[in-house]
Amino acid sequence: MKKMKLKIIITSIALLTISGFAYSQWGEAQINVSLGLPQIALVDIEPAINNSIHFSVVPSGESGNSAIIQKSSSQNLWINYSSCLSTLHNSRSILAEVSQGKLPDGMIFYIEASGYSGFGKGQLGQTAGKINITSRPKSIITNLGNCFTGDGINNGHLLNFSLEINDYSTVNAIGETNFTIRYTITDN
Repeated sequence: MKKMKLKIIITSIALLTISGFAYSQWGEAQINVSLGLPQIALVDIEPAINNSIHFSVVPSGESGNSAIIQKSSSQNLWINYSSCLSTLHNSRSILAEVSQGKLPDGMIFYIEASGYSGFGKGQLGQTAGKINITSRPKSIITNLGNCFTGDGINNGHLLNFSLEINDYSTVNAIGETNFTIRYTITDN
């Protein structure tokens, strides 16, 4: 009796297993995936809270010597950017220009972007060196491709600013003056 029950159980399990295999099917399915990736051209100066630079022109303390230009703010400013190009363009540049106000007569304002530093990826830009900034846009970073620098300080390019007196004959004593530098990312 026990042997009979055991045979029935084994036969039932075998039949269930075989029937499970008999009704199994292999198949496949597909889904369509759509993706849109727009062109991206973003530029930012960090830290964003106070990104002002202050210079002071002071007498040398000794007659016959040139006035001394001091950068009175020690704020480090970084330029961050993100770029995704269309297939029509192969690179971008970042331009700088005086957009509001004007430099005092007889003075030259320079910006120099350091080499890239940070956690970004892609074809990051190359510095153009120490550039005299005027009301005409000039490249300070070139050869940007598809890339991002990372956000915030210590990502991107550290900006170094300097001011020089180039023509003492046109320099006049003035109160405080202000001008604004605009940065633009543009296709080449």
